[in-house]
Amino acid sequence: MLSTNISTISDLRFKTDEVLAKADLSPLILFHRSTPRAVILSVEGFNKISEQLDDYYLALRAEEYEKEDKSKIDWVKHSQVKGLLRHV
Repeated sequence: MLSTNISTISDLRFKTDEVLAKADLSPLILFHRSTPRAVILSVEGFNKISEQLDDYYLALRAEEYEKEDKSKIDWVKHSQVKGLLRHV
């Protein structure tokens, strides 16, 4: 997704509320001297991206697990787990 939401350091300095309002709508690319320097995200946007990364990571781990040779896993019996939990 390319962002057309752009602002400058000067805008951030002098029009802070306006810049933050734009960042609430979509990620905002912050320019300094005609060079992109940073991206500002709303907290909601950051949380959404973080959750997506977590989901992606878990999906990759699940794929890796599916490829593992299950015959080499040292499984624990249900009765062993119950016995261990009695002592907790």
